[in-house]
Amino acid sequence: MASYAAGFLLLLSSLCALAQPEAGRDYLPIIQVQQPQGDKIELVEFFYYGCPQCFELEPILQDWLERRRDIKIVRIPAFRSSWLALAKAYYALEIMGQEDRLRRRIFSALHDGMDLINERVLFDWIEKQGIDRKKFESVYFSSAVANKIDDSEKKARRLGISGVPSLVVDGRYLVLGNLARTDILDQLVAMAGKERISQPLQ
Repeated sequence: MASYAAGFLLLLSSLCALAQPEAGRDYLPIIQVQQPQGDKIELVEFFYYGCPQCFELEPILQDWLERRRDIKIVRIPAFRSSWLALAKAYYALEIMGQEDRLRRRIFSALHDGMDLINERVLFDWIEKQGIDRKKFESVYFSSAVANKIDDSEKKARRLGISGVPSLVVDGRYLVLGNLARTDILDQLVAMAGKERISQPLQ
């Protein structure tokens, strides 16, 4: 019996070792690490409202975040020229404190075929969600939103983001493969925590 138990523990430890995230398969190390400020591990999600994979990932990621209150989520709307309207809409809604409330509605509206990249359609839709249209347009066209767009573009370039959805754990690991693997996220968060201890901010 003792030898059976020892063999089982050895097999279990081997399986656990195999489950560890592997560089090049599960993640890419970020070369120029810029550790976020604050005590919480930061997860950055680069996304696009019109991306089907982002739409599918959203509820999975949200459920994981509900369980991981120790994680700070930062969402960055990646964009090409044709995506700019929705990137600006994200930041305008964030500034107005409305993005959390409308995120799923925007995903669903686009998924159902609504042309929210058309600014007229977008502004009409925003108004129907109970938001003052003139206030939204004022923020949408503001320098504050333009600056956030510029900053997000620079951050995407620095982190080597080439598509969406993309997840970056604490400025250290770009997640690869199946982003719905929250077990991998858990392990990368643990790795980032150890890195913070061994390499504290100066």
